[in-house]
Amino acid sequence: MPVTEPVDLDLHPSAPAPLFTPEEANALLPTVEAVLRRMDLKLARLRELEELLEDHEAYWSAALQEPGAPEQQAYLGIVAELADVRAALEADAAAIREAGAELKDVHLGLVDFHATIDGQIAYLCWRRGEPRVGHWHTLEAGYAGRTPLPDVPRSEP
Repeated sequence: MPVTEPVDLDLHPSAPAPLFTPEEANALLPTVEAVLRRMDLKLARLRELEELLEDHEAYWSAALQEPGAPEQQAYLGIVAELADVRAALEADAAAIREAGAELKDVHLGLVDFHATIDGQIAYLCWRRGEPRVGHWHTLEAGYAGRTPLPDVPRSEP
């Protein structure tokens, strides 16, 4: 079951993004999909660790602040692993950015690629599970403004 809560990842690029054609974006999809698959396991573990952390805080409360308390060691182990998993997720998101794409929603697998459409900078839009990049939207419109690319049949998902 995928995690549906927000994950605080740096999804926005800091460097200028390359412009992709649909063919170039499609060629990158296997790489993006591989990164998203790696992220699935990490997201599941992140949720487990967050729940463990909440349980420890709710049950042990003040005892977690006592130096040397046995519960504190377990708690600190969870905190450390949580930081490691978050760092690994950040590295995965960075791998997608370094490829030139933008990970918009890690849970839905929404990925955008900068492109020129009708002379304007826009996004080619792909959602995990789609066989290829078949939609686009303006920079402002977001996923809700997705429009099929002109040469893609409208009957596709």
